[in-house]
Parts: sequence; C-alpha cells; structure tokens
Amino acid sequence: MHSTTPSNDIASTVSGAPIGLTDPADLRVSELRATAAIRALADSNVAELRFLRVDESENEICLTGRVRSFYHKQLAQEAIRPIAAGRQVVNRVDVCMTS
Repeated sequence: MHSTTPSNDIASTVSGAPIGLTDPADLRVSELRATAAIRALADSNVAELRFLRVDESENEICLTGRVRSFYHKQLAQEAIRPIAAGRQVVNRVDVCMTS
C-alpha cells in the first residue's frame, strides 16, 4: 500500500480540491514527485519493495513497511534518494528476519 501526503499538509475540501495553494502547478509538482517515488519502488526487481509505504511532505520522504534484509532496506532508500530533490529521506522500514 502506497500513500502520499501533499506538500505543506494541505487540507482538502469535500470534493478533494486542495485549500490554500496559490499555484495549482505546486500541487502538480508534488503529485509528480510522489508518483516518481512510488514508481521507483514499484519498478524494483525486489518484490518486497513494491509494498512499502511512501509518505511525503515538503521537507522529507518517509518510507515505512517491512522487508527481510538490511540490504533490501538500503535498496529502498537508495531507490528514493534521486527523487528526494533536496528533501530528507527517512527510512523507517523494519527488517523482519524469519527463520
């Protein structure tokens, strides 16, 4: 499951239209970044990365979910880093090694 949070945590109306944006282009850029982050994980050859959650704000991209190795956790982080565009990448992915 992937989700994104619009930049600046903008509230929405009942119809889903954002409140408080002065330029609709800002929202489009935010949506494109979110889509790019999700696509980077979705295109991974590692199936586990396709199920990680991506939450974004103006200052950071946060990854959450579970993977089976520290290597996969690092792969997820590095897949998102080029898309971060100066934002901090917060990797909250849990490593659950099962025997």
